[in-house]
Amino acid sequence: MPDTLPDLASWGIDLSRYTVFVPPDPFEDHVGPFFFQLQGDARKAGAVHCVLPTLPRHGNYMGGVHGGGILTLADYALCIVAGRAADGGTNSSFAVTVSIAVEFLNGARIGPPLEARGEPLQVTGRLAFARGSITQEGRTIALWSGVCRHVARAKAMARKDEQAPSRIALPPQVVPEGFEPYKASAYSTHIGPAYVRKEADGASLVQPTLTRMCNSGGALHGGYMMSFADTAITRAAALNSDLAPTTVSFAAEFLSAGNISAPLVTRVQIPKQGKSIAFLRGLLEQDGRALLSYSATVMLRPRR
Repeated sequence: MPDTLPDLASWGIDLSRYTVFVPPDPFEDHVGPFFFQLQGDARKAGAVHCVLPTLPRHGNYMGGVHGGGILTLADYALCIVAGRAADGGTNSSFAVTVSIAVEFLNGARIGPPLEARGEPLQVTGRLAFARGSITQEGRTIALWSGVCRHVARAKAMARKDEQAPSRIALPPQVVPEGFEPYKASAYSTHIGPAYVRKEADGASLVQPTLTRMCNSGGALHGGYMMSFADTAITRAAALNSDLAPTTVSFAAEFLSAGNISAPLVTRVQIPKQGKSIAFLRGLLEQDGRALLSYSATVMLRPRR
């Protein structure tokens, strides 16, 4: 988290009236910080206002906000909106993303804050459904919708404490042979080193896992996993087209929780690629266990 944050007064935002997620969330604190404010009944549309001050470390290869940062804000907003709707704004519920879909309508630039609001659609005994949007200076940047599983926060924190001893003295993580260091964007580099190998119909990427990639429950953060997947998608498209890719849509299903015991590995395939658009899909795994299934559509443009 930076020592000082930009003054957002010119955008009508007083961060002293907002809060970060409690208990602390390592990944959100590392790539954010992300802020939210509850403005009324948490079960109503628009009651939660989320803010991400955009900083140079959020940049993509073109200098705009990285798609992974936008995906993380969408995941953050989904969990805050759905979680607060499930517990009535008491912060007694821990929301875990089950699935999410994001459509990118416009690019975002570094400087103005990104804002997210949402609408709870339905809350059941175990699941919460919500949708919303991300804007910047009044322009819609992305639309999101998703499903969360909500559990009692006390139960989630107790599970984290039980698993803590297993995270002590973990063995070193080894990158398989044949992978080369990937010189990534500012955002991807800030998260951690990644390694890439070109494939005949896509690419494979590996990333060692670190404590800062976890959520407040001690598992790998959903926004982190989607950020890694988005990096893998755009890298695979670039390697197989020699064009500049931009994510247009992204959808993910969370299959299992990850941890910091081993690297993440993902294999991206390109089922179809045209002159200006490509369709991609991938599976993110850890020690042979599937964590995240994802698919995306990217726009292809000539490199500048």
